[in-house]
Amino acid sequence: MALAIEVAELGLSALDGLDVDALAVFVGPERPLQGFAGFADWRLCGAISRAIRTGLFQADAGEALLLPSGGRVSPGRVFCFGLAEVPLSPEAFLSAARTLCEALARAGSEAFATSMPPLAGNDAPLAARLWLEASLVRPVRRQIVLGEARALQRDLAAARAALGVEVDVLAPPSRVEMPPRGRGLPHVGGVVR
Repeated sequence: MALAIEVAELGLSALDGLDVDALAVFVGPERPLQGFAGFADWRLCGAISRAIRTGLFQADAGEALLLPSGGRVSPGRVFCFGLAEVPLSPEAFLSAARTLCEALARAGSEAFATSMPPLAGNDAPLAARLWLEASLVRPVRRQIVLGEARALQRDLAAARAALGVEVDVLAPPSRVEMPPRGRGLPHVGGVVR
């Protein structure tokens, strides 16, 4: 199975435009929730925070929770994976990434969106390599990794080359949309006096 990893900027607009069947959210010990977990919780009207507050989900390492999105985001399923501490050591990062990728593969996901957890030392190239290693154990056809898109694309492409694996690393399409011209505006290059 060919693996395609798309990268996109982390934000509410990216979350709203996802065309995947699942969200995979790492939930760390910080409260209120930060990063992708915070954006997902916002769109889910606080469902992740409520699960934590009521004790349904402790967000401990190795703990997972499946929530329905209730139509608040286009993916129907939201998988939450607990992290005991952040940032993670390389071993803990690899374990968390494998847990996420294997769970999504077992759940029959064809495409999911996520954001990598923070790695100790902010070593982005190492995080990209570990992410690829984890993703290749039981690959899901398509992933969208949210974060700083240009840096993610660069680091994932370098990790792909270093590991010598065939993985498509795709940048988000760049779109430039021009606003509609008003009827009363002069033609381009016209002089207004």
